[in-house]
Amino acid sequence: MVKDMKRKLSRIARLEGARLFGVAGVERFAGAPRGHHPLDFLPRARSVVVVGLPVLKSIADYQTLLKNSEMITGKLRQEYLQQYFYQITGYDILNQRLEQIVLSLSLYLDDRGFDSIYFPATYSGQYKAFQNKVPGNAGIFSMRHAAVRAGLGEFGLNNVVVTPSYGPRVRFNALVTEAELEPTPLPAEQICLGLKCGACLKQCGGAALSLLDGAGESNNHHAGSEAVRLDPVSRTNIPACSSKRIQAFCYGRCIQVCPVGN
Repeated sequence: MVKDMKRKLSRIARLEGARLFGVAGVERFAGAPRGHHPLDFLPRARSVVVVGLPVLKSIADYQTLLKNSEMITGKLRQEYLQQYFYQITGYDILNQRLEQIVLSLSLYLDDRGFDSIYFPATYSGQYKAFQNKVPGNAGIFSMRHAAVRAGLGEFGLNNVVVTPSYGPRVRFNALVTEAELEPTPLPAEQICLGLKCGACLKQCGGAALSLLDGAGESNNHHAGSEAVRLDPVSRTNIPACSSKRIQAFCYGRCIQVCPVGN
């Protein structure tokens, strides 16, 4: 039954709208900070299941919208595009759908005797009451790390997950389960174009992205002479991003300008 369960979970996820589905064994989370490891949430956990939904290209490229509007112009247009289209349509609604998908998957596993736990999407409406209580405003469980370890992509220079099909224009959610599921293979080659591109670093309106020293040298999966980035290679200054993105009209630019998946 367990052998066939991954296929059934994938089918449920895709029927509910997920475009990406992956599984990581808990051993892939070795070295996770205390309190953030799957075993910290479920002591007998064996697997982490991750699902993803892409941001529509038109929403990721929202700066091209409403250019000829007679009603919504100037600063109002910028506010409307960033806070309505990008924040709500490209972020909040996707997060709500992802929460519904991992709930369905968790109930399926629970019905078959496997304890599981799922999470509200990081920075979603449900999580906002708690985010300021966690150091660095970090999520209590990293969806980015889970997605990379489930074989869905790698960390890009923009400090988010870059996937082969959609680039970084994807939202993720995950569940932890006692079911031992077959892991999805890790990427065979690099996905992010790295410094030969660097568009996300160059065009960050808030200058909030910076490369880490020795970025990506530890805990990487090697494919031939290349290393797929399983850990962040850059740092995001969240206060700078939050405070400057409105005035710089750059909310989401770090994912918009990435050429991967376009």
